[in-house]
Amino acid sequence: MAILVGIDEAGYGPIMGPLVVSAAAISLPDELLGGDLWDSLRGAVARNRKGASGRLLINDSKKLHQGLGDYKHLQRGVLGFLKAAGKQLPETLGDLLGMLKALEVERLGGYPWYETGTAERKLGYDRQDITLAGAGLSSELAKQGGRALGISSTVLLAKEYNQLVAVTNNKAAVLFNLAIGYIDKAYRKYGRNNNLQIVVDKQGGRSHYREHLQKMFPGLKMKILKERDDVSSYQLGDEGRGFKIHFLAKGDSKQMPIALASMASKYLRELMMESLNVFFADVCPGIKPTAGYYQDGKRFLDELTAAGLLAQEWEELLVRQR
Repeated sequence: MAILVGIDEAGYGPIMGPLVVSAAAISLPDELLGGDLWDSLRGAVARNRKGASGRLLINDSKKLHQGLGDYKHLQRGVLGFLKAAGKQLPETLGDLLGMLKALEVERLGGYPWYETGTAERKLGYDRQDITLAGAGLSSELAKQGGRALGISSTVLLAKEYNQLVAVTNNKAAVLFNLAIGYIDKAYRKYGRNNNLQIVVDKQGGRSHYREHLQKMFPGLKMKILKERDDVSSYQLGDEGRGFKIHFLAKGDSKQMPIALASMASKYLRELMMESLNVFFADVCPGIKPTAGYYQDGKRFLDELTAAGLLAQEWEELLVRQR
């Protein structure tokens, strides 16, 4: 049996809101590794809305997300996968953050826009629909000899993000270190007596990861399998334990676990941005909500400044360093 773990992020580019990194894991027979999981599991999952007929939509989050606040497809896919993995459906955002080990809710207390009502906010979804869709995926995986293992996430809020960028002087290093953390967790949890394969959406234009991997796993022997623009693959291991890792360009459209990680990351970021926008709509009536990306984020911050609301203590919690 193989364990396939996908890792991806949401929120790398914006100047506001959290950076979120997630990992999704699936157990499956070795022979399915080289194939298309969307095809193998087509009875329960679909890539596109057209013709999905109740199946779970799983794809690159950018292809499923319809705009600020419209995350129903992300929510259904993520919660359906969690249900397939045998998890109880979360009632609130706090439940979801805890289930994914994404963020201790106490850490929300330092942020005025998160500290009141964010953790308690009801998620709001069709429980029966998601339960049935999750059961369908669980059944389809079982037919193939596999099962859903779960999703875990890290929500890095702006102040913590800025502190890490200040230490590394490189936001790409912050993202890569978060991804390495999930690689290490997968290795420790699944690396013994399993065919562990880790797939990661490529980090920018980088094609060479040997140095970084050797630094993080100095005790493991490494073999470079390939280093190309489209994929960089490595094998690492010691006696009885190891893994293969593949960094894929546009990986979220090639590997279902990467797409699931992308969806989980985007879903959590959307929920957090929703709380931020609700708060500022109350303290600054008439301000248009923002997704936090550079141009619109600047517009949002300029409006807060014009209203006299961007005090230094808020700016330090709101604006991310680039």
